[in-house]
Amino acid sequence: MLDETISLRICQEGHANALALNKDCNQIAVAGRSLLKLFAIDSDDGGFTEVCNMRGGKNQNLSYSSNDVAWSSLDSNILATAATNGVVSVWDLSKFGRQKQLLVYNDHERTAHTVTFHSSEMNLLISGSQDGTIKCFDTRCDKAINTFYSNSESVRDVKFNPHSSNIFSAVSENGTVQLWDLRRADKCILQFTAHSGPIYTCDWHPSNNWLATGSRDKQIKVWNMDGKASLDHTIHTIAVVGRVKWRPEKTYHIASCALVVDYSIHIWDIRRPFIPFASFNDHTNVTTGIAWKGSDTNCLLSTSKDSTIYKHAFKDASRPALKANAQGASLGRKGDISFANKLKYYLPVTAAQVVKSNNIMTRQKYITGAEQFHIGKSDMCRFLLNSSYTGYIDHEISFQLKEHECFIGCAKELLLTGKFTDICKHNANVSRKYGKHNATTLWNFLEIAYGSNDINMQKYEHRNSFSTQKSSQASRRPTQVVNVDVLKWDHNENHNENNIVDAELKLQVDDDLLDTNGLVGKPSYPPLGSVILSETQILSEITFDNFDSLRNGFIYVGPPDFTKALSLPETALHCNVEAARPQIDIKAEDRDKSPPPNLPVVLKVTTIPPVPFWEPHQFLADALLLQNDVGDVQTALSILIVMGENRKYLPISDVLIEHWFQTYIDQLHRYQMWNEACAVLNLSWLRSVRQLNQKSTAVHTNCGDCGRPLGGSVGWYCQKCKSMRLAKCSICGLIVRGLYAWCQGCSHGGHIQHLMEYFSNHSKCPKCGHLCEYN
Repeated sequence: MLDETISLRICQEGHANALALNKDCNQIAVAGRSLLKLFAIDSDDGGFTEVCNMRGGKNQNLSYSSNDVAWSSLDSNILATAATNGVVSVWDLSKFGRQKQLLVYNDHERTAHTVTFHSSEMNLLISGSQDGTIKCFDTRCDKAINTFYSNSESVRDVKFNPHSSNIFSAVSENGTVQLWDLRRADKCILQFTAHSGPIYTCDWHPSNNWLATGSRDKQIKVWNMDGKASLDHTIHTIAVVGRVKWRPEKTYHIASCALVVDYSIHIWDIRRPFIPFASFNDHTNVTTGIAWKGSDTNCLLSTSKDSTIYKHAFKDASRPALKANAQGASLGRKGDISFANKLKYYLPVTAAQVVKSNNIMTRQKYITGAEQFHIGKSDMCRFLLNSSYTGYIDHEISFQLKEHECFIGCAKELLLTGKFTDICKHNANVSRKYGKHNATTLWNFLEIAYGSNDINMQKYEHRNSFSTQKSSQASRRPTQVVNVDVLKWDHNENHNENNIVDAELKLQVDDDLLDTNGLVGKPSYPPLGSVILSETQILSEITFDNFDSLRNGFIYVGPPDFTKALSLPETALHCNVEAARPQIDIKAEDRDKSPPPNLPVVLKVTTIPPVPFWEPHQFLADALLLQNDVGDVQTALSILIVMGENRKYLPISDVLIEHWFQTYIDQLHRYQMWNEACAVLNLSWLRSVRQLNQKSTAVHTNCGDCGRPLGGSVGWYCQKCKSMRLAKCSICGLIVRGLYAWCQGCSHGGHIQHLMEYFSNHSKCPKCGHLCEYN
């Protein structure tokens, strides 16, 4: 059981903020806002047993509400806590009841974040507070014996240097690290900017003069403190770093936990900083405290907001590197592709190790196992995209461009508002210019199908297409659905060749049967964009060559093969059609009077056959879906925007259109085309898309002098400093009128042109020396 993972629920309400281990490594103290308990670690099974609850009474004040707890490294009965009201308490576990709270220090004005004991002086301890000060206490005195001013908004962590007894480090919310000497409280001996955001934790290496810092910028940095501080290693995590602890007897291993989002505890090898060496995934909420059990490298203690404490066995840890993909690829925004794959590492073979057996050399041994974790390497290849055409070559206009250049050019030059026909012509030329010939065809089709006034504004009227009226208004009326009565033959025994030529086709129309739905006088209009056949086109279809195409009064103008199949009696299609028709019994005397083949007759039709209408909506919808399938969502969405109200006729769902909007906007953001993306958002008719432009519109700023957030409504005025010095340029000292740029780390800024000139030759802030990150 000693090497097994064990957990214990420590309270029903509240959670722990920190834990500490005594010098004998057999007890742990767990502290929180409503919690302060001691647990013994059983030597037999490694479990936890509650020893003391120092918040058991009813009359508890805020000095019991703890942010941090520390155990004396020399006396197992002495521990200290840092409270949310700024009180630092020293506890003596050898006493009983309320006498356990040995000392109460009220020197801090605001919340105390951290407390720690000196490694060799039993009576000395220091604390860091939200008031920006560091207090040094001697347990033999009832007040702080020294105060160190960090000149920052808040001190989040302090640690004594194990290699120099008088030196301690302090990290602040302004991203700086300070080294102080206990013998000099007037000024720190070293200060440097370590991170671009607040630093929440730090820890000294037990054997090397290294200082590890963890920040809100999701990085763990290892600084070599020999002489001037230099950055040796950087670890990139997935969340804000809350705690860091070096692993004993493992020079390059460090443990960390997150302040938000990530519930796991990760063990990192600083020589391979992009993937954890091991991870403990037992907690169900954010981990708030971690500690190694003395010199035992395989036992890690932790507590969390899930109100549990864990003793993690290293053999139960997961190994993310074993589950990671050994190869990967990424597509760049300029069309280039990067491909990386894992390389196998072999031990070098020396001359003495070469063994010959049957004249065959032994192969090199492949290294595996956790001991060689840091040796893992990969090889990366990059493939650049050659300049090419995106469509058919037009030597007069097209020129060689890469795909991302075509996308950027079209995004800048395509028109989305204006006169419809002008937009279609302009966008067709732009698409042709950049080699997108399919898009050019679509824009031209859009102009023809939806840009005509006859199609968009014509009021369709009810008409008879075979009427004898020849007026211009009657010629524009569409043909309606009609019914067929009967096909009658005019028998004449004296037919001759001249009669065939002089045969007359008479059409009689019954006006009472024009309205097939029984709704007389209520015309039904076809959809917009329908194609209407004129009388001349319909009558031209009736010739003696295709006269056999007439079936029950309908004209068939389909493919020739189908017409032939209907006219030939031996075909299966003809038999099926004939079998479906009602058979009339013809008497013998009538058979003699039946007309000979190919004899012209008079066709009498009581009603007019329907003329099919062609709609461009389905065709255009299919074309836009095809453009999306081939990766050109730019053209598909631009056409939808330009169509205006006509887009409601296209059978495309709003869910798919919303997906097109999000895809196109993401592509524009990828190429940093912010103005074009905003224009597309403003032209959206979907509420969910328009709301994207209303997110992340607040800009949070801080005072460059005191670091307090500027929450007032008066520009750059700081209510604490009672001044507007931040509104002045850090370079020229004048008030900025126009574009203002500032660093989010130190909050100093000024004229954007002055800052560009200054940071082209410098890297640190001219006001405070902060390592500003200006692009």
